[in-house]
Amino acid sequence: MLIFISTLVSVGFGYLFFRIVKPKSEVGSKANFYARTFLAWSLFISTSFYIQPFAMNPSIDNLTPWVSVAIPFGIVAVVAGYLFGKFR
Repeated sequence: MLIFISTLVSVGFGYLFFRIVKPKSEVGSKANFYARTFLAWSLFISTSFYIQPFAMNPSIDNLTPWVSVAIPFGIVAVVAGYLFGKFR
């Protein structure tokens, strides 16, 4: 039961980060729109998978694996989204 709740909480946090980062409309350049959209998806995916230990036992030690995955994955997603929007 605890694993189900922690999975639900982690997907909820992932969706929250997704909604915060994803742009509401394509105002401005396409490159920035796609960079933010790719970042939103990467945060949703990394949060859904890697924040589960933190949801089960909140401590800084359980948060560091998520940070160590979310930051590089986010940087790659922003660059890929920017390039996709720039050359599309």
